[in-house]
Amino acid sequence: MLADISALIEDQDRDAFLADISRPHALAMHFIRLGEAANRVGRDTWSAYPQIAWQKMANLRHLIAHEYKIVDHAELWTIATVHVPQLRDALPKPPPPSELF
Repeated sequence: MLADISALIEDQDRDAFLADISRPHALAMHFIRLGEAANRVGRDTWSAYPQIAWQKMANLRHLIAHEYKIVDHAELWTIATVHVPQLRDALPKPPPPSELF
């Protein structure tokens, strides 16, 4: 999911991205998915990783899904370019497959 967001903005400059007719809307959809995932994470995990803005991700999902007309695509660009890399670094890494079995 985070990789999808990164791929969408990769090699894009802000103005070209915002001028595109479809990319900003695609980015919004990825943030809806991210917010849904945050909502599904148990609250014990939220507590275990307080440095992750779980509630903000969930709130962003609600803003986009229910009030789409006020979505600021420039703000989504900032979230994607500044906060998503920070989130990727803060999330726990899954164990290697050899440790799962």
